[in-house]
Order: sequence, then C-alpha cells, then structure tokens
Amino acid sequence: MKVLKDEDENFIIYLTMMKIKCDMDHKEDIIRFIKDSILKINKVYRLNLKGFYKVRVYIHSKVGAIIEIINIDDISINNAIDLRVLVYFDQDFYIEVDDFDFLPIHKKIIYLNEKYYINVDNLTKNEIIRLLDLGTIIYKTENIENFHLGKVIIN
Repeated sequence: MKVLKDEDENFIIYLTMMKIKCDMDHKEDIIRFIKDSILKINKVYRLNLKGFYKVRVYIHSKVGAIIEIINIDDISINNAIDLRVLVYFDQDFYIEVDDFDFLPIHKKIIYLNEKYYINVDNLTKNEIIRLLDLGTIIYKTENIENFHLGKVIIN
C-alpha cells in the first residue's frame, strides 16, 4: 500500500496486489469496504480527513484498487467525514517504465514520449509485482487516450 498527498489536500491510495475483501458484484459492498478502508487508513496514517470528499475507486482484478480522495469542502461538524464514492470498472491499467530492458519478453509494449507502457492484462502476477517496483501505474482513461499515437513494440 502506498499513500500520496498533493498540494490541494487530495490523496491517492494504492492498494496494489491486495485482495479486495467484498463481493465485487454488489456495488454497496464495495462502497462499504472502501469507506471502512479509508477510515482505517485515515487513523493509521493520520491523514486528518474531515469534511466532504469525492472518492474515485479504480478496481482491477490483477492489480487491486487505486483510491483517489478529492477534497470538496473541509468544513465539518465534529470532525466528521462525508465520502461520496464512485466505483470505476473496466478501466485499462498500464505500467509505465523508463527502461525497456526490464520489460518481459514476447509482450506488446507501447513507446510514447520516451516512456514504455505495458497493459497489466498481458502480465503474470510475478511480472506485475516486479514492474510495480520499477514503474508507475497508469489507470485513468484520459492518460491512456493518446496511446494510439505511440509506437507498438513486441519485446
């Protein structure tokens, strides 16, 4: 797990390679699991969350979940937290790396803007674990839209 904070008091939580312990067919179960996880992380990591937040959850069966916590309003009564959770399925997840030599062989790779991208659907669990240490997860559609402009390489 990794927790990142930006200058706007927003957070990104990477629950990578963790089993999501809820029924993935029931959105209410996912939302309850995410809210409980955020409250535990808030307490353990002392994120000092209070007020109203929009929470975007990107779930991938091989990678885990990425949670974006976006501060809408920090006014709260009694330090209460109000989380509006949106769950995104069917997102493509890619791993971005700088060095071609670390990528697995016989896989489709996209080269764009001096970076290499590989779709996690084409990787084994061990390959994902190794590449997560070397690279960054790309999971938002707007970051992936320009991949058609890149050069396709088969390693």
